[in-house]
Amino acid sequence: MRKAITCAAGYLAFTAPAFAEVKTSSDAGFNSVHIASVKASPDEIWKRLIAPKDWWNKSHSWSGSTEGFYIDAQANGCFCELFQEKGADGKVKTVGSVEHMRVIFSQPGKVLRMQGGLGPLQSEAVTGTLTVAMEPSKDGQSTKISFSYVVGGYMRYKVSEIAPAVDSVLGDQFRRLLTPFASATEDTASVDGFSLDVENLKDEGPAEGTEKALEVKSDNDTGDEQAPAPK
Repeated sequence: MRKAITCAAGYLAFTAPAFAEVKTSSDAGFNSVHIASVKASPDEIWKRLIAPKDWWNKSHSWSGSTEGFYIDAQANGCFCELFQEKGADGKVKTVGSVEHMRVIFSQPGKVLRMQGGLGPLQSEAVTGTLTVAMEPSKDGQSTKISFSYVVGGYMRYKVSEIAPAVDSVLGDQFRRLLTPFASATEDTASVDGFSLDVENLKDEGPAEGTEKALEVKSDNDTGDEQAPAPK
């Protein structure tokens, strides 16, 4: 059975300028970040994102095929791989499965966050959190997208060795995801001014009238000011 993460043998022809690096690293873990801007809408990218069988590299699968890959894009949904074989009757049957990650946050066209130790990290006592964030340009002609994978906990690997390997494979998957889309800019994408988390989701604030309601004192208030006695 193949390891789901090994050093990538090569990259596809996707050449969009992108920010890519092991952004932070310590004995406790690391953070791998990949960012690019492409000529596509968030909905177009999302549709492809949740169909991993169409873009995940089968070299980093457990079964040697991506035909059984799927993402159930809702909280507690599975990014899973089914082990499938053809029986004597010629019909495909599932003979096993593996969970790559578990969905913990899903807002179509904006954020998909999943937790799981990819590849050899699955057998370690680590938490890996992958946040895929999307932000459309003001003119609606392009979208900036990022992969940010944060890993922390105890592992039997040296961070200095496993972090670059994971970063390399994650970059390969990132490029494969974006292969159908043309680069949107000649400028190098960067983290500056772009949220990799859900902080960019707007807080709608209190409903109309809520602030006034909060100012009304109850009968149990003990403040100095007293409500006027009824006439």
